[in-house]
Amino acid sequence: MQIHGKNKNDQKPDFVDLYRRYSVLDNGLKAALRRVANPEDIRDTAAIYRLFHEARPSDRWLRVVFLLPWCVQCEEGREDKAKSFGALLAEANVNESRLFQMARAKEPLDLILLRRLAIQIKPTINWEKLGWTLFQWDVKAKRKDIVEEFFYQSSK
Repeated sequence: MQIHGKNKNDQKPDFVDLYRRYSVLDNGLKAALRRVANPEDIRDTAAIYRLFHEARPSDRWLRVVFLLPWCVQCEEGREDKAKSFGALLAEANVNESRLFQMARAKEPLDLILLRRLAIQIKPTINWEKLGWTLFQWDVKAKRKDIVEEFFYQSSK
């Protein structure tokens, strides 16, 4: 797993590299990730060990991998222009009650509901942004990075 940063406190995971490693997995391993019911079930697939052959992934990484099959990385060089996940939900006219249902739910149900939204809209995103949101997943990340982006986009 590649990490960016000069010192230990400044390190940031490379989510685009993780997406690239996911994209070269064989179809059977990708299908196994699509079939898992919740993030913890990912530990029961061979795919997680192919993605993280160097070290055991934390629960933070499981949240990211849980959405890997459903979100496509935007084209290289267009990362700054890629819309946020919340903005893409608004653009797809997702019902706001589904968004609030996800925002109020506790883990892992919130991630399962988020994945259902991703399956519905089939987003092309910047994995650096969404990956970081999932890596830091908490009430603040849900509100700021998804719910607020949904409403700010839909008010434009």
